[in-house]
Amino acid sequence: MSSPVFLGNPADLIASVPAVLGFTPTRSIVLLFANPQSPSGTAVSLPFAARANSPGDKDSLSDAALAHYAMDMCARLDAVAVLVVFVDDRLTPPLTSGTADPRHRSVLEVLARHLESVNRVLGGTWAARALAPKAEWWNALDPSESGLLPDPDTSPVALAYTGAGRTIHRNRSALAESVTTDTAMRDRLAPLLAAAAADAHERWVRTARIGDPDADTRRTLWRVVHAISTWSPTGSPDLRVLAEVAVALRDSAIRDAMFGVAAGVHAARAEQLWSILTRALPDPDRAEAATLLAFHAYLRGECPLAGIALEAALSSDPEHVMARLLHIGLSHGMNPTRLHKLCRSAIEAAAELRIDIGAPQPHSHTKEGERDKSR
Repeated sequence: MSSPVFLGNPADLIASVPAVLGFTPTRSIVLLFANPQSPSGTAVSLPFAARANSPGDKDSLSDAALAHYAMDMCARLDAVAVLVVFVDDRLTPPLTSGTADPRHRSVLEVLARHLESVNRVLGGTWAARALAPKAEWWNALDPSESGLLPDPDTSPVALAYTGAGRTIHRNRSALAESVTTDTAMRDRLAPLLAAAAADAHERWVRTARIGDPDADTRRTLWRVVHAISTWSPTGSPDLRVLAEVAVALRDSAIRDAMFGVAAGVHAARAEQLWSILTRALPDPDRAEAATLLAFHAYLRGECPLAGIALEAALSSDPEHVMARLLHIGLSHGMNPTRLHKLCRSAIEAAAELRIDIGAPQPHSHTKEGERDKSR
């Protein structure tokens, strides 16, 4: 999802960074990849944003590495400009032109030179100690341009994103905590997984005897959809239901059908369920839930959460095929609309089993424009 940002006031752009990233960055350099949305160039869409540690800090990218990354992403996203925002509580505004932080000047010079070589531009560079209401901001190279930030939580981009169901976390650590294993719940759930697996095997044996290989898949898919549609985020989760769903996801037919759920009426409840399972399941079952959580986030453009969830999935199962494919797509800036085909295939596969997993809604992520249909 990309929203137009009006550049008449740089403060609006800077305040949009937490929404575009999905969390409020600290001690970071943020790259915003931009495409013009008005003939005058005063409004742009931001299809993708990325952050790295502040230049010169531990684990920060070299100037050349950052520049090559920006060049590659511009090509993949067809972006015409890169906008840069430095966020670091240690910064001080330059007193005069030419007195910018040496590390900032170095990275910007290298970035501008590399972008120019591929007919892209460095569209603007700003800095702030923090992204918060009334925090001071300034042009990283021109001290005459400065001001105070509006509230990032009420920026037009933030309101558009939260209205679409995205969550803006207070920092990257809070984002990571959303998929951190809950060891207490995992220890309570683990014994129930064996019992659920035994029950699933017995059901499969019974349906195999009647010569209907799809009967067990159909019944299991129905039960998973029922669990999703009746899921409530309030109160303590039913561990037996969690165990049954987790075991069901071991069946690739069931797991693949769940990608279609992300496009329909049960999407929000399903994502809540995948989130809890990501925190509650042991390896390698955790990988299935984390991959589904990542898919939901990626589909609506919440790339930071998708990335964190995919890291969890691949940590749980490094060979997980779908997690690896989504990770490659995310790291290369693949547009979320490319996931629509997988949603449709999943819905059709479930329909062949005579199970309605929730048809796409008029404003769902699978409603296509003519441009997407032509792909």
